[in-house]
Amino acid sequence: MQNAKLAILLIAAVLVVAGAADAMLAQSTQPSPSAHARREVTLWSTIKAGRMIGLLIILMSMAAGALVVEHYLSIRQERILPASLEKALDEHLAGERYGVAAELCRKDDSFLAKIVEAGLSQRGGMFGFFDMQNAMQEVAEREVSKLHRKLEYLSFIAAAAPMLGLLGTVTGMIRSFNKIAATEGAAQPSDLAGGISEALVTTCMGLIVAIPTMFFVSQFRSRIDRYVAEAETIVERLMGRFRRRAN
Repeated sequence: MQNAKLAILLIAAVLVVAGAADAMLAQSTQPSPSAHARREVTLWSTIKAGRMIGLLIILMSMAAGALVVEHYLSIRQERILPASLEKALDEHLAGERYGVAAELCRKDDSFLAKIVEAGLSQRGGMFGFFDMQNAMQEVAEREVSKLHRKLEYLSFIAAAAPMLGLLGTVTGMIRSFNKIAATEGAAQPSDLAGGISEALVTTCMGLIVAIPTMFFVSQFRSRIDRYVAEAETIVERLMGRFRRRAN
């Protein structure tokens, strides 16, 4: 409940800031009497043409950038399948130092450590290796689900950014048609430029954010699948000795 309230407050704050910025942008883009003679088109003026929806897309791009950096740091082999842990577990399990191996896993927060710890916790159970295998499978499924859930925020941004761009297209065209209606069809091209610019700029911004974000989602998902497949091979090699002893 607290998380939901915090999310609502954050969304409200973003909308308030975006509305204030939109008002400032609208005021700054009002042409002066001499501005009709010559108006230089710059990158900043193009971004300002996106107005409130453009600002929201920029905020989403910043969030996507932060998530990409975080995923690069957390979804990597040293955090999921550390080679040093694999080597240490292999030595301890080969020497039948199961308590030391379990303690080593408890001190480590990696994907591999959690699976091996789950298996060692069921050592000596009623059904032998079958209990160990079930425990490892349950933990593996839960951890894989956590890794995939990390990508949900990036996936949401990849889907929402072009939709916001489309919304900007609609609102921009509405502004242009309102100008035409207000002037009874006598609107000048300069009167329509603001709405058309908003329509095109927001669409472009949404696509610029969505396309790279979709690429990173695909890349991180591929990483997760590859590491999970490697984890199955490593766990089988480390824990397969218990199956052989049971037979």
